Amino acid sequence: MLDSMADNFFKKIVDDANAALLFISPSLEGSIKTKDYIIKYANHKANKFFSNSSESIKGLPLVQFTNGGEIILLANKVLKNQESEVFNISKIEDTDTINYNVKIESFYDGVLITITELRLEYISDKESKLPLGNVKSRTRELEISNLFGIRVLDSNDSIICYLKPVFNKKNEVKDFLIDYINNRMGEIADEETELIAGQTILEYYPKNLENGVFGILAECYITGENREYTREFIFNDVSIWLSTRAVKMNDGLILFSKDVTQEKNYEAQLFVQNRLLSEAEHVANIGSFRWNLGKEEIKYSDNVYKLFGYDRNEFDDKYDRLLSFLHPNDLLKVKSSFKNGKKNKTKTDIVFRVYTKKNELRYMNTIGEYYQKDGNWYMVGVIRDVTNQLESESVLQIKNSELKRTNADLEAFNRVASHDLQEPLRKIQMFVSRLIEEEQGHLSSRSQQYLDKIKSSSDRMRNLINNLLSYSKVDEVSEQPRRVDLNDVLNNVLEDLGEHINDLNAKVDSVCLPVVNGIQFQLEQLFANLIGNSLKYIKEGVQPEIKILSSVVKGNTSSVDALLPNINYVKLQFIDNGIGFEKKYQEKIFEIFQRLHGKTEFSGTGLGLSICKKIVQSHNGTILAKGELGKGAEFTIYLPTLL
Repeated sequence: MLDSMADNFFKKIVDDANAALLFISPSLEGSIKTKDYIIKYANHKANKFFSNSSESIKGLPLVQFTNGGEIILLANKVLKNQESEVFNISKIEDTDTINYNVKIESFYDGVLITITELRLEYISDKESKLPLGNVKSRTRELEISNLFGIRVLDSNDSIICYLKPVFNKKNEVKDFLIDYINNRMGEIADEETELIAGQTILEYYPKNLENGVFGILAECYITGENREYTREFIFNDVSIWLSTRAVKMNDGLILFSKDVTQEKNYEAQLFVQNRLLSEAEHVANIGSFRWNLGKEEIKYSDNVYKLFGYDRNEFDDKYDRLLSFLHPNDLLKVKSSFKNGKKNKTKTDIVFRVYTKKNELRYMNTIGEYYQKDGNWYMVGVIRDVTNQLESESVLQIKNSELKRTNADLEAFNRVASHDLQEPLRKIQMFVSRLIEEEQGHLSSRSQQYLDKIKSSSDRMRNLINNLLSYSKVDEVSEQPRRVDLNDVLNNVLEDLGEHINDLNAKVDSVCLPVVNGIQFQLEQLFANLIGNSLKYIKEGVQPEIKILSSVVKGNTSSVDALLPNINYVKLQFIDNGIGFEKKYQEKIFEIFQRLHGKTEFSGTGLGLSICKKIVQSHNGTILAKGELGKGAEFTIYLPTLL
């Protein structure tokens, strides 16, 4: 209770004091340079001084009161230098001029202002002891007031100057006279302001004509509309950038100019860095981005637009707009990757396909990482076009496979040329020789037997050579791949084999087959060899059945090592209920001239499945065989999809 009584006692003393007491604090906490202060306390005298009433001004901004702007400037100076400021001001109340002494001093985290009324016998300044009331004292009072205004202007960080127009004989503005300029200009230009005032702007700085400053000021004076501009000036070989606001006032212009040289230097450095980054991105064929996860906005570098075939800022910065470029089959993959990255704040590294402005399909790789700033999460990363890289890798893999295959074929051909191909020729030569030795002029039954053997061997030799030629020419086709409907391929083959199928009462069932990129006559040969193989190796007493199935699989989810991970494949399955084969032959069955049965049991040369394998490989696919003796066989083909 005693504390409360003491507080009320001292509050009454302060409120009833003859001096106006005002405590203000910066509107921005902790700032020593602000555009306004909030009144935290004002006694009765202060309320009356600023508002001409007894109403409390506590909590109001100081800037809204008369002389508030000048006090704010000095308050900033007091907080910065921690030194008090004392000056005199005059105020007209009713018809009388009242003089006041103002003291501004730092107090805790704000500023304390004491305003005391000066009586006639005590009013003086440092240079005059004259009492107020006579002509000399009134003149001195005006001088003090002017000095206060000049002090306020000189303490400002901006250049403040007042210009008066200079007219020619046609009453047109030809120049502007520098009527007043504060000390800040002298600090920037490194010369006395007294030497600047009194000159015209074109006398002081002739380039004001060619840099457009004079034209802007003339337009401001004529139209009365405010103008803003930023220009570079050279003072004593030093570059200074000034940002200026011109305002028409009375019969002249008042200019407020701020030194923005440092900002311009930063801007120039940033421009150079951005230019270097842009050039580096162009050379590396990459672009960069910054994604505001909270606003779903993405800021792209210029090269990102180029990668997508657009001009700068031609598409907006929304996340959904990026998704619109994606290939439909990659949409869920990309959304899922970004969703997991946002949730776990883990590094994102993903390859996806996009359509450019020209509807070209390109492969893009995005690598991004997450970081937090000012409570917001962002993702920064790069986007690079990896189409050529993937194509090169695919071509390299294909070339390596072709090289291995060619080497293997050469070895096998050497074996064939040295043994299998020579066998029919040797028989022909042997029997022809015997025929000449034993029968001349006519043929006996024995000779006829020899002749039959010659014919049999010759036929086999012909088929062998034909198949061998077919095998060797698979990779030598000049025809370019195109869209091929596999349903048409199957129908053509079934029509060719129709009589044989009917003779065996065979049943061929197929699902609807897709469209692939390939060479039609080779694909027809592939289907004919596989279906013909199933019709050849049938079980006695069992109706032959052949099923053809189709599906789409991803290379990275298949257990087949030969498939590329970033490509989708059409999977074709040819399943029959024939005699089948043992598991140990499922790899060997595709080797050239490889036969699992004697030539007396089943006709053939051992090249049919080798040709199938070569056709599939020439289409960048792979073929596999699976069988079980007595239960049938299954041949599976993987061909790349169109997309």
